[in-house]
Amino acid sequence: MGTFTVITGDSSGVSVDIHDRMPVWLALGQAQEWIAASPDDAMAMLMASEPPEMEAYRVSRAVNAPRNNSEALLEPIA
Repeated sequence: MGTFTVITGDSSGVSVDIHDRMPVWLALGQAQEWIAASPDDAMAMLMASEPPEMEAYRVSRAVNAPRNNSEALLEPIA
């Protein structure tokens, strides 16, 4: 079983209207460099990262309950 860490930063782009935080993306192959970096260098890497282009749309509130696990929940609603 694997593990993961979600690194967050201030919100920008489409997520500004949704939440005040958003994930920070490291460039492909940058994880080991980030782990080995000093705290200041690691923060600089995060500040320089560019998020992928994102799209936001409303989905059903049913996504909030794990028992409703269905791809249909990802369909946009009016």
